[in-house]
Amino acid sequence: QAAQCSAGVTTCYKDITYASSPNGFAYPHFSPFWKSDDLGQTFRVPCHTAPQGQTCATGGGGGDSHTVVGQKTHRLFFVDLPGPGCVTDNVSDDLGETFVGDNVGCGSSPGVIDDRQWVEADENFPGSKNVYISFINDSNLAAPTLSLARSLQDGNPGTFVTDSTCNTLNAQTPSGPIIDPLPTVGAGDSDPTACPDPADPNLQIAGPVVADNQGTSTRPPTHNLYIPFVRATTIVPGVSAGPPYTLYIAKSTDGATTWTRHKVADLGDHNPVNLFPELDVDRGGNIYLTWAQTQGPGQNDSGLLGETDVYYTFSTNGGLAWASPIDLTQSNGKSAVMPWLVAGDPGLVDIVYYQSNTGLNPNVATVDSNGNPCDPNNPDDTSCPNDNPSVWNVMFGQSNNALNSGSNFSNVQISDHPNHIGQICTAGLACSGDRDLLDFFTIDVDHLGAANVIWADDNTKRNSDTRNKFSRQISGSSVYKNTPIGLAKTWPIKDHEVTDRAGDTYNSDGVANGACPSMDVLGSTASRSGDQITIGMTLNSAPTAAKATSCSITPAAPSFSATGGIWGAEFWAATSDGGSNSFYIAFRDNPGDGSPRVEGGVVDNTNNAVTSLEFRPVVFGAGLLPSGTCTFHPAPSPCTISMTISASALGIKSGAGLYSITGLSLYFNGTTTVAPGTRVEAGDSEQADATAPFDITGTGTTN
Repeated sequence: QAAQCSAGVTTCYKDITYASSPNGFAYPHFSPFWKSDDLGQTFRVPCHTAPQGQTCATGGGGGDSHTVVGQKTHRLFFVDLPGPGCVTDNVSDDLGETFVGDNVGCGSSPGVIDDRQWVEADENFPGSKNVYISFINDSNLAAPTLSLARSLQDGNPGTFVTDSTCNTLNAQTPSGPIIDPLPTVGAGDSDPTACPDPADPNLQIAGPVVADNQGTSTRPPTHNLYIPFVRATTIVPGVSAGPPYTLYIAKSTDGATTWTRHKVADLGDHNPVNLFPELDVDRGGNIYLTWAQTQGPGQNDSGLLGETDVYYTFSTNGGLAWASPIDLTQSNGKSAVMPWLVAGDPGLVDIVYYQSNTGLNPNVATVDSNGNPCDPNNPDDTSCPNDNPSVWNVMFGQSNNALNSGSNFSNVQISDHPNHIGQICTAGLACSGDRDLLDFFTIDVDHLGAANVIWADDNTKRNSDTRNKFSRQISGSSVYKNTPIGLAKTWPIKDHEVTDRAGDTYNSDGVANGACPSMDVLGSTASRSGDQITIGMTLNSAPTAAKATSCSITPAAPSFSATGGIWGAEFWAATSDGGSNSFYIAFRDNPGDGSPRVEGGVVDNTNNAVTSLEFRPVVFGAGLLPSGTCTFHPAPSPCTISMTISASALGIKSGAGLYSITGLSLYFNGTTTVAPGTRVEAGDSEQADATAPFDITGTGTTN
């Protein structure tokens, strides 16, 4: 595979992919964290939370999270937001297997909310290894501050306090207000300040801090810092704002010691507060900034209005001047929102965004019989019976000429099924509608310049169960010139089946345990014949509860001992009642749930700790036991199992495709017994091994 160590090389790094998302501020107060070391074919949880006996990110969290990797050391920086508490930074020096946590920044006193934190690393900064964490300090809602905590010592614990010039954690108070050209007291936009945007009554949202840290053989990086943000007229501090809307960047040329602010574009009543403005810098130092804005009026009493389109602009002189905003989604009747871009060589840019099949504003919750927005809470409006019908998908765009004032992007849908139906509320904590997708949707590139994309998907019957989905580019053009992406021929999927490397199993705490053949999935297949769905698996050894129990234990800290195991496949499909769900077909050997059996069901129960979704059985397979060579006595090694379940018995729509079919082996502890009146199981599953996913469309062909 790509990115492996060459012969004779003792130190190198793979293209490891990291991902995170919030789990909420309540117990267990953490953000899930995943890792892939096989080019995104499979993911796992490298370290577990307290319910599994191990603390992953000791700084706490549960809210917004963001991750970046150091250019020299490959140290991983993972910032999190505990809500009532300080922004935390968790660093890992073993590629995300373990972390050390540190409080980074919070308001004038512990317990206030800071929002939204982003992290950037510039380990090549002259004379120091700099790490930056930006966030909005909302201690003073009437005049919030765009703050930045800095470490000159590679994010070592305590250094964000000692090395910052604008971090209220160490009582560094911002000056202000600063709004230029309005007549104010204090500094103006062009005057250097310690904070990126201090005491600004019109500050609304801000995107991530980004460093010019790439460069080329002919252009060394400037190490300049940029933060995009939006100003508007505040209506209710911290809750709502109105036009005019203006895009800005904050810029530092001295490693975050001082900052100035530069206008990007006047947007009038076109509201860009659709989470978040975001920018990147290419290897030539050119800056690209993207956002989504309303095409109709900015907002009224019912919220944001008008179709939303994705825009971008660029600057070739360090943010001092910008091209006129460029509409990338010009088609009428298709709203787009939440863009994120990444740049490579000059003019080469990838972008992702959500796009719907309607021109309704994402914040519209209900429509009348003609499909027009309406307000069900208005007693004078009696014609508001229908939910927002928008169907959303994930779009990917690429340009090799992004330093041109035209819309020079080619776009393609990369989600294999819609990721959301209906309203997407983009008003943050002020939302009264559907915010299940949150705003964890990003793109990055690996050493080849190949796109890696992660997004949220709640298109299931229980649509509050939001899942994270991932896709990577395996062929086509790169954002790096003369760097081909040629992974398609070696990708392990062919003709409705997938192969998986041997010896890549982990125990229940996420620790490598390659000597576990019964949990080692070597391949998986799927097929349909009429109403029957058959899942096949190749394992390194016959699956049994006793073997799963033995493999699950961590000898040094036996925090989780499985009572049994699950071997099968999970997939998404449309349902016969007009909805959709995540289904599974598997062999379960767990004494607390009765005799070993083949079963099919849906993945919508939770464990006691509410840290994972669980496998809820609905139907049992004919004869209870699977077929295949694993049932022989003695069984060969490797061996196979085959399991067949009726699609209609599961509630799957006739002729529907099966998407993201993923072979799995799982440890299971407890039973499937559900507490009365809840969907909380008395059991918990933990991944041992997984395969890359593949699809079967409704016609039986493979994507």
